[in-house]
Amino acid sequence: MFLPRLPPGLGAAFWLAAAVILLVEAALHNDQVVHQYRAVFAAGRAMDKVFYVESHPPAVLFLGNSRVDNGIDPKTVAKALGLAPNASFNLGIPGANLIIYHGLLTRFSQQGILGNSGIRAVVIGLDESALQTDDSLGYSTFFADRNALLNTAHYPAWLGTNVRLWSYSANLRQLHEPEKLLRFIQASVSKIEPVGGGAAQHLGYRAGFGEAQNQAQLQRQDAGSRQPPDNQVMPFLWLTVDLLKKHGVQTYVTFLPLLNRKSLYLDDDLPEAVPYKNVLNGLRAQGVGVLTQPMGSFTPDDFVNAGHLNDRGAQHFSAELGQRLLAAKVK
Repeated sequence: MFLPRLPPGLGAAFWLAAAVILLVEAALHNDQVVHQYRAVFAAGRAMDKVFYVESHPPAVLFLGNSRVDNGIDPKTVAKALGLAPNASFNLGIPGANLIIYHGLLTRFSQQGILGNSGIRAVVIGLDESALQTDDSLGYSTFFADRNALLNTAHYPAWLGTNVRLWSYSANLRQLHEPEKLLRFIQASVSKIEPVGGGAAQHLGYRAGFGEAQNQAQLQRQDAGSRQPPDNQVMPFLWLTVDLLKKHGVQTYVTFLPLLNRKSLYLDDDLPEAVPYKNVLNGLRAQGVGVLTQPMGSFTPDDFVNAGHLNDRGAQHFSAELGQRLLAAKVK
């Protein structure tokens, strides 16, 4: 077998470094390892939620980004629907987009918990960033569907799902921060839950924790709110709708309140809203239920920041969302 010729004295160091790299790469392919660091990395907290859904499939699943994470209390919705408190779950994942939503639902489909006696209704909290390409928190590394990435020519992202140390390296560099490194060490030797509690504590809901949000990602989310839907992400919206229809899952979209503006999906005045209105019309044509505002009135006291509800606002929105779903005969 051919082995590279190395300068004298470097052979042992080279092979040790290579072994460490391979071990880290293997660890990143292990869902349990990713879950171990749920209090350190956003992907770990997402894995915590995914594990809960897989072990306790809810009848009603709420899917979205940080606006859903902070804005929908599944227990409040379940109460309005007359369901058991644990019959719904909040799978809001800060910074996620339709590529990730589709990957998660594909994973649930493969595990046999989508439709039938498993997840019977999915409510997607839709906003402009759901149709943008930003994946600064590295979710596609673990949750994007590889076949869909190949079929839609997302070749770098597909490669990243296979070479995870490369694709997730930007997030691993966060360990240069002393606080992050300390949590990493603590999580390596004990179980530490993420800010706001583990998935089981509040059924995925994180009540208005503005300080827990990644501020750089939040700025990108707001800055991209007037950009048109990205052509690389749009196919995943229709793939998601098709997947849910295939399994007979009731599918709805809703829109979380914003403090200073309307969602472009619901804005009749701005020219930037036209492509989003077209998306909404396309969803209706596909039989997706559209739960539009107004869902009550909201004041600044209902928000932790301009784009995210606090617990007071979330309780208000969740109660009204439950009533809308009840009227739509979600069970």
